[in-house]
Amino acid sequence: LQQYPHQLSGGQRQRIMIAMAMSCAPRLLIADEATTALDVTIQAQILDLMQDVTEQSGASLLIITHNLGIVARYADRVAVMYAGKLREVSDATDMYAVPQHPYTVGLLRSVPRLDSDRGAPLTPIAGEIPDLTDLPDGCAFNPRCQWAVDRCFVEDPELEEISPGKQVACFEHASVALNV
Repeated sequence: LQQYPHQLSGGQRQRIMIAMAMSCAPRLLIADEATTALDVTIQAQILDLMQDVTEQSGASLLIITHNLGIVARYADRVAVMYAGKLREVSDATDMYAVPQHPYTVGLLRSVPRLDSDRGAPLTPIAGEIPDLTDLPDGCAFNPRCQWAVDRCFVEDPELEEISPGKQVACFEHASVALNV
């Protein structure tokens, strides 16, 4: 190449970074919001490329993203975080079918759906994003949670295995799953 980085498109720069990362033959490739600023077409090309390269080399791909469309298309397993802590870990299909943490439910409800009426309002997660330097007592999601009980305001639940391959940090996960 006879060009400087600023002369390349975002997609070209991303491909170069992926090539540099893959040239080291890593066993784990971490893509932290790797395609956030790119258009959807380039985003899909880059994610497909990363997936192909990691599959061919036997490496694992860890995608960190806020985009649930990317999660649905590329993830086998999902870990949902809120306020810096794991809240739900499961197979991707299970997370979409039966979310068990209130934050996961809120995320899924806030995404536009193809089968909804055109112009239908989105359902935002109630409340405010917490100040990470001043989290509430108990579960950090309790001010925004419709399933919160007294215990949630005192104790922060630990991640516990509720079924094979499924972990949730919520005292009320059974109620959440029944009411989704």
